[in-house]
Amino acid sequence: MYASEDGRVASLSSQECIFFVKYSGAAHVMTLQVLQALDQCREFRTLHDHAARIESTVSGLAGKGEDIRRVLDGLVQRKLLVRDADFIARFHNAVEREPPPCRAVFIRACDRPGRLACLLDSLVDYEQHFGANRRYVLIDDSMNARHIDEQRELLREFARATACKVSYVGRSASAKLVEKFARAKPHVRDAIRALLLRQSHPQAQRFGGGRSRNLALLLSAGARLILLDDDLRLPLRRPDFARTGLDPDPDTSANARFHAGMEQAFACGSEIDEDPFELHLQVCGRSLGACVNGRYGLSRDALRGVNLGRLDLLKPDARVVTSHHGSYGSSRSESTLWLYHSIDRVGREEFWQDRESYDRNVHAHHVLYAAGQARVLEVPGFTPFALDNSQLLPCTNPVGRAEDSLGSALTRYCQPDAVALELPVAIGHMQESLRQRFPVTQGVSPPRVNDFLREFVRRQFGEAKAEDPGQRLAFLAHVMRDLSHASSKERISHLREYRSFVHAEMIDRLQREFEAATDAPVYWQSDVRAIVQGHAKTLLASDAPPRLAEWPDDVDAAGCARALSDELDTMADACEHWPAIWRHAAEQGETLLSALD
Repeated sequence: MYASEDGRVASLSSQECIFFVKYSGAAHVMTLQVLQALDQCREFRTLHDHAARIESTVSGLAGKGEDIRRVLDGLVQRKLLVRDADFIARFHNAVEREPPPCRAVFIRACDRPGRLACLLDSLVDYEQHFGANRRYVLIDDSMNARHIDEQRELLREFARATACKVSYVGRSASAKLVEKFARAKPHVRDAIRALLLRQSHPQAQRFGGGRSRNLALLLSAGARLILLDDDLRLPLRRPDFARTGLDPDPDTSANARFHAGMEQAFACGSEIDEDPFELHLQVCGRSLGACVNGRYGLSRDALRGVNLGRLDLLKPDARVVTSHHGSYGSSRSESTLWLYHSIDRVGREEFWQDRESYDRNVHAHHVLYAAGQARVLEVPGFTPFALDNSQLLPCTNPVGRAEDSLGSALTRYCQPDAVALELPVAIGHMQESLRQRFPVTQGVSPPRVNDFLREFVRRQFGEAKAEDPGQRLAFLAHVMRDLSHASSKERISHLREYRSFVHAEMIDRLQREFEAATDAPVYWQSDVRAIVQGHAKTLLASDAPPRLAEWPDDVDAAGCARALSDELDTMADACEHWPAIWRHAAEQGETLLSALD
């Protein structure tokens, strides 16, 4: 099979153009008709299939099959059509990287001792089975004094049961670290306080998972780390639908399966028979080429029908900066809107198979969500499992939900040649109570602050050219302040445009699913119509204040403009000062963590 190289075109005359190949930089002069033919060959197909398509679609070529085939042969010779085997061979000579050691397993905890106890029990089982003797760091952002004592004692019990080295990092240790940095780098005092200390952030009342993520990045600067939340638990399980190899298609939906209860959800698939941390560390920090040449091989069959121009992420020398997994048990999303537009066909049919199970499934209480094959992602939406922090990883917003997806966007912005790799395994996820997610889905809630910031960062992809991630973050801080200092009218207009885009995109996705699902039951159709109507109503409410979810319900348009400036200025300060903070942490290395014990 063959596919046409992606590139740029400049006109030479009314009949000719010059084509610049994106991959090699080579330039080729061709007629516009040949360019049209090349454009029809974007997907990996046989030359026979390409010739048939060109003959039927390009004007003036009907009945000229032999001529078309000669042209295609010439394009192959000029390396404008890439053979599938040659594309795969690009990965064979990838530069191998020896990643740094893993400094510790970091656990984010906040006022949920019951959940933390379950996670630590599963880690005891892991250590007893594999004898890995890893180091564990509990980052405790709790406010309840009783919970703080309970969670510190749970960590002590874990250490006694496993003989592993552990560290407890609570509010006092975080404050100690902040003062240590402030003495060494006085100009970052205010920024690091807002990044790590709850009481120092202007929106201290919001969810603070980003604080713990930022702290973990500083304590592991220069090394790799594993990141866990307190409501997760081992083991990793391999779904029944998991396959070997790499899925190159960026449009492939993840798989969802539904269960009647938590016990069934936690028994789905099969437990992996190797060290789950090593499974991720074998890819995190290495080149994508090394991963593709190993257990996540790319087959020729997997390329069939895939547009070569959409495989920009599949660069052999790209570094896998984060690795990811799916989950079984509780959904990791506040809403279940994804059930209506982002799951595989089998999962969708299981989702709506009968009214009783559908009414249960809409809350995603007991669900498996995972990739069918390993896949490369640009901006993952969930918490990474392993992170390569040997080069500067950016901070995220210390407050607000969706902090991990914002962190993924910032990572892609700072390290455009690095990628995320999702593995076809899942981790247990059990929240403290069953959450009614469907009302959130029906309610058409406004996007969150971190959703806005993530999309703002994504729109800046490709704009910064500096090689150093720190310089890129500094440039992004200027871009954020540029919008923050715009007129109130401009800020309101920007928010309205963003809100309109969010709702229009969701309407389009749901409408497409609705039209394709000709066999859907009436109750699914009714809910999709209602959700679409809700988004349409919000989209057409042009006079409504364009607020984000965390802002007051009664805020007016001018208040939205002021709130946007506050959010952007706070995040810009974090981006501007983070490189100096991270570099100082990297210079301290393991001694920084030891000093907190």
